[in-house]
Amino acid sequence: MMTTQQFGKKGWTPERIGSLVGKTYVITGANSGAGFEASRILLSKGAKVVMLNRNPSKSANAIEALKQSLGQHIDVRFIQVDLAVLESVRNVANELLNTTPIIDALICNGAIAQVAKQHLTADGFESQLGVNHFGHFLLCGLLFDRINEAKGRIVMVGSNAYKMGLKRIKFEDLNFDKKYTAWDSYAQSKAGTNDVWLRAATPYKSGGQKR
Repeated sequence: MMTTQQFGKKGWTPERIGSLVGKTYVITGANSGAGFEASRILLSKGAKVVMLNRNPSKSANAIEALKQSLGQHIDVRFIQVDLAVLESVRNVANELLNTTPIIDALICNGAIAQVAKQHLTADGFESQLGVNHFGHFLLCGLLFDRINEAKGRIVMVGSNAYKMGLKRIKFEDLNFDKKYTAWDSYAQSKAGTNDVWLRAATPYKSGGQKR
């Protein structure tokens, strides 16, 4: 069976991205890993990037590294947020709405994983579910209108790990009070990202009927 390679032998690469001058991207967990690399690529194309991170010193180091690599002219800034604290999420959303008139995309990348012992957030949620899903869920809801005004996108960074735990949301015991394991709770948090968020973000079924 012959298959076509839409983007050639190398596949799709960031080199295919054109100018992003005038675009603004908000990224959680942007001081390292995938969030940092996304910031670097978007900034290299002329976009503005707002990093939402928990650690100020790591964020300052990340911004300095980006400026050393791309030049002092890049438009990147940092706002502190703790996704494990919903009040912090509300505060950062309010700051963004007051300072960022256009949001072309919110990239929900920040996450924690493999928390050895059960830990609850300030709002009473199992920590991985609280950070990876509920914190982002609230942030998306609070920023949705601003993103929608720009005909922008919400990007959820998922994981195939959601297939490797219970493969469902354990609504009867969200915090795994009865039997906590780091892996099952992490898998549930990614199931929340991959499935529950998508359902909640879709106000209409096919055919135009409201849920």
